[in-house]
Amino acid sequence: MPKKPNKYGLKIMCMTDAKNGYLVDAYIYLGKDSDSQGLPIEYQRLNKPTQAVLRLVASIEGTHRNVTTDNWFTSVELMNILMQKQLTLVGTLKIIKGN
Repeated sequence: MPKKPNKYGLKIMCMTDAKNGYLVDAYIYLGKDSDSQGLPIEYQRLNKPTQAVLRLVASIEGTHRNVTTDNWFTSVELMNILMQKQLTLVGTLKIIKGN
């Protein structure tokens, strides 16, 4: 954010439970390559937002739950992978974003 007065802060990527608001999983974002930490090699070539979601949903794979994301995370690529993991996705998708 170029107009931000102080260019310091923490970015924490979180997954919370929609029913009770409890934190399910989280990690501190440490830079552009931190999203892929702990992911299999085949997922490390995916878009960074997709990597972030996959890292967070690892603990709920196969539970038939829904994952809700905003437009930065939502993509067809993510939807296809989550379907394979028996999860569904709801989110805003920009036409310009493409895959």
